[in-house]
Amino acid sequence: MSADEPRDHRYDDEEPDPRLLWRWVGAAIRPYAGWILIGAGALVMLLGYLGVSREAIPAKQIPYLVSGGIGGVFLAVVGAYFLGTQEIRNDSGRLDRLERMVEDLHDVLLRRPDAPVVDINGNGSELAEAATSNGGAATPAKRVLVVADGELFHRASCALVEGKEAEELTPATARRRGLRSCPACAPVRTAAAS
Repeated sequence: MSADEPRDHRYDDEEPDPRLLWRWVGAAIRPYAGWILIGAGALVMLLGYLGVSREAIPAKQIPYLVSGGIGGVFLAVVGAYFLGTQEIRNDSGRLDRLERMVEDLHDVLLRRPDAPVVDINGNGSELAEAATSNGGAATPAKRVLVVADGELFHRASCALVEGKEAEELTPATARRRGLRSCPACAPVRTAAAS
């Protein structure tokens, strides 16, 4: 195949990405490599100590101190770095999952018909009314009645609005207009219980 011919991309998808394999291998080996490096560092420091303890002349102790002490500490620090970064990655993954679960719970709670309106975008969009639709299919919302120039909102079966001309609203919209729940029929308690 020459450089001018277009590549056939059908076969590219069939081959696994080697970067994913090495990333997985690195994540699987990292904790073990950390413990192995810490153990090797401790062993090198022990060998350095034993070498220093056998030499009486300080000039002959320096190579053991340098190789055993500095080399052992370096290996132990690198091993601790591997263990620490792996633990940070694990915590980060747990926090991401927890954050997604909290967002899902928040979305579910705002789908209730009597949920308060939260303006996230700052452009006047009302999240509670948008949340009453579930995937494009509107769920039946609890409706209340408001009499013109009234200060209360009522259930449809309330005796105080019977025979009067009333406007039908959701409880959240009625609250936004500054109306209070009727103490006789308690439409908010009914909406929250449902």
